[in-house]
Amino acid sequence: MDKDRDNLWSRRTNTSSHGRNNPFNSVTPLSTSGISSPTTGASGAFGLGSGAFASFGSATKTPKTPGTAFDFAKAVVGTPSSANSAEKKDGDDKKSFARKVAPVTTTPRPTASQSIESAARGNDSPWPLKYTWVIWYRPPTSKNSDYEKSTRPMCKISTAQQFWQVYSHLKHPSGLPTVSDYHFFRDGIRPVWEDEENKKGGKWILRLKKGVADRYWEDLLMAMIGDQFAEAGEEVCGAVVSVRSGEDVFSIWTKNDGGRNVKIRETIKRVLSLPADTNMVWKSHDDSITQRSAIDQARQEKTGHHGERRRNQNQSSTGNASGEEKAAA
Repeated sequence: MDKDRDNLWSRRTNTSSHGRNNPFNSVTPLSTSGISSPTTGASGAFGLGSGAFASFGSATKTPKTPGTAFDFAKAVVGTPSSANSAEKKDGDDKKSFARKVAPVTTTPRPTASQSIESAARGNDSPWPLKYTWVIWYRPPTSKNSDYEKSTRPMCKISTAQQFWQVYSHLKHPSGLPTVSDYHFFRDGIRPVWEDEENKKGGKWILRLKKGVADRYWEDLLMAMIGDQFAEAGEEVCGAVVSVRSGEDVFSIWTKNDGGRNVKIRETIKRVLSLPADTNMVWKSHDDSITQRSAIDQARQEKTGHHGERRRNQNQSSTGNASGEEKAAA
């Protein structure tokens, strides 16, 4: 038996290419030194230019990917059963062995902020947000148009899945026309100063250079729907991004003038990874209303002066014509 096995092995090893040398011996090993990475030279996910400030906004900073703001519980992963007849062989022995082994589950242990019920949910189940949010849009309009009437609600969001379904189809701020606005407000709060939830509050104003609003707008929305403001979340009414010709302006509206506004400002700096010396200006809605009233009054006076000057010019022209007619007579 051993002798026959040795002969069989010899015949297998000596038989190659009809007695010739193995043709694959002459093939040189494949070198990977000349193969470039498929990501070589690839641009970032967003064309962000030089950044909002000197110390950030470069292309090396990648935006957050969808889902990072939510702590989704992993679904229980089970070992799929096989229908292969070969794997069913000795099935009785495997079942007997399985009874002796404790089952292993991949469901994570709920944290302090998760209930056991939510930890057992799958990714396909609706994941409700703490608040329901409404996205409003204000297209470019004339200065004399009514602000509230020109700002229209687009959709309402109450789950994480709805947010990504809507956000993935919305234009980024960089794709909006100049002098247009996105408003992201809690349901039941109108994006106007006079609303009951807004009139006692104000807003934090952050001015950004062109080219970085997309990333920071996404980060800000993620912080708002992900309840990153913690105990100050009740004070946050909404946020606005205003697209202008030379800059993009963020406005985070708060419920009260005072209160937890400092906490809100520091949270904004943290979630957006802003430099410590970033200049954020606070402005109460009362000041905004006063300023708007002064602008409207000045505009009306200017319009009145133009009308009076036009009337005087018309009267002067009429008087000159009458004088010329009398002279001709």
